[in-house]
Amino acid sequence: MKLTVLGNTGPYPGPGGASSGYLFAAADARIALDFGSGVLANLQKSLDFTDLDMIICSHLHSDHIADLFVLRYALQEQGRQLPLYVPFAPSLDLASLYYKEVFQIKKITEKLELTRGNLQLTFKRLKHPFPDFGTKITDGATTFLYTGDTCYTPALDEFATGVDVLLCDAAFLEDNASDKHLCVKEACEIANKAGVKTLILTHLSPAEDPKKYLEKGKRHFKGNLLVTEIGKTYDIKALADL
Repeated sequence: MKLTVLGNTGPYPGPGGASSGYLFAAADARIALDFGSGVLANLQKSLDFTDLDMIICSHLHSDHIADLFVLRYALQEQGRQLPLYVPFAPSLDLASLYYKEVFQIKKITEKLELTRGNLQLTFKRLKHPFPDFGTKITDGATTFLYTGDTCYTPALDEFATGVDVLLCDAAFLEDNASDKHLCVKEACEIANKAGVKTLILTHLSPAEDPKKYLEKGKRHFKGNLLVTEIGKTYDIKALADL
């Protein structure tokens, strides 16, 4: 299992950057987790978009879905359809996602369980202004979790328990009890409590030096700490064995 960072900032990309998007790849699966601004171009550096098996969007804020609206043209030109899993937000009109009819749109709920090859995918509702679901992926031996955007919630403590590698929202450098995002300290505390082996901080501010996130996180996290870099590929199994 490998994870490639296609975009890592929010709520907008910096110069030459991209907002949230990740490629999770295993022997039988090519899964995009979120698809923000700049993600489609970065995806094509390592994978043809027609080779994606599905897209899972943690929530429907623009910095996590913006490139879906150009991907639909690319899929239409290739005559392709693609499963797209999203939480339905009652206040949001989803009609634009159905445009061109290239996405097979399916609703994420806590009851949803997906199987792809030897992978099992499960979901947990976390806490953000738009409905956000964390995505857990396991092959039975190694378990990975992506939070999407969330502030602190006991649901994340529960969902992260037993996870080997955690890709976690850590939007705020300064200690901050927010109702939208985690700060670095909170992300580290959650990972420590859950027994996570490798914590990868993401959803970084484009106005901040990523090194500051690493420096701050090392004061609080007991395990292996990383900060996302666009274009970087992580071997999930190797990180779980550290």
